[in-house]
Amino acid sequence: MKSLSLIPWLVLETLINELLSRDANSPQRLQKLAGKVLRFDIKELPFVVTVTVEQQAIRLSTSTEGDADCWIQTELGVLPELTENANLTRLIKAGQLDIEGDPMLAQQLVMLVKGLDIDWESELEAKLGVLPAQWLSNLWRSGQRHMKEASESHRRWINGVVIEEKRLLPARIEFEQFKQQLQQLRATIERLERQVKQEQ
Repeated sequence: MKSLSLIPWLVLETLINELLSRDANSPQRLQKLAGKVLRFDIKELPFVVTVTVEQQAIRLSTSTEGDADCWIQTELGVLPELTENANLTRLIKAGQLDIEGDPMLAQQLVMLVKGLDIDWESELEAKLGVLPAQWLSNLWRSGQRHMKEASESHRRWINGVVIEEKRLLPARIEFEQFKQQLQQLRATIERLERQVKQEQ
């Protein structure tokens, strides 16, 4: 199987395998997929990506030779949704996903990467020392907390605007009542104008 000629994909393969090697549970998850070949025809990419799972690593290539245990045609943004069975049927019906072969393999591959459990603090301590690692970890947690708070605040603001907007806009029945009252007022004014003209 030929390697991907594109440097970014080689870098991606190296990065994924490096991350897998840092997760103690990866060998077990790799074992379940060992020997399997998955092909991804992603709309945003000009070529098919073939993922071959080995005992200790995964290999990426653009080769379409040989059989694949699972062939997926989809969009890049859909891949994270493959982890849940309920999403598969919905995505297929919506025309966002086409799968030939065992869909469980795709879910296991996505979970292999998505489910990485790496002790980043220990990794940083080994590279930088205890104090810088703790400082960076605290900074990261603080940043995550601020992002969560900002996201929650933004969500509340949007909900508030929508609710206030709903209160500002009249319901259809209110609009119809207002229209009817306006027509009655116009008829009353016209009647009064006629009375005034007759009295003159």
